[in-house]
Amino acid sequence: MYATKEESLLIDRFILYPMLLTILNRDLQIFQRAPFKFTQPYILWIEEKMREITQELHQIRKEMRAKNIKVSFHRVYEDTSEYHVIVRGYDEVIKYSNFHLRNQAELTLQRLFLGLPWRRRPSNAL
Repeated sequence: MYATKEESLLIDRFILYPMLLTILNRDLQIFQRAPFKFTQPYILWIEEKMREITQELHQIRKEMRAKNIKVSFHRVYEDTSEYHVIVRGYDEVIKYSNFHLRNQAELTLQRLFLGLPWRRRPSNAL
């Protein structure tokens, strides 16, 4: 891959954050129908996390534009997803395991809920 570590981190976050918004939106709908005694605190909490992720995704998009990085969904197979990535004119298709993407989404949600910063990825992981 032609991206620097910092650029790779941006790409990873750009791929994961929309997944997180989809997951949280589904969870929000479940909480809205749940028979909890107090549903409003959970709903407000999820909505706030969704706002934070949306704001962060906006910043990621701005930074990607400034660094001339473009990412688009390419296609999904049974066990992998492909993304078309252009970094400073270099063009490639990156494959991610769907299982790994799911696990990374869960870990990222845990970090966000606990207020932990996004950690830099190891060179061989998402």
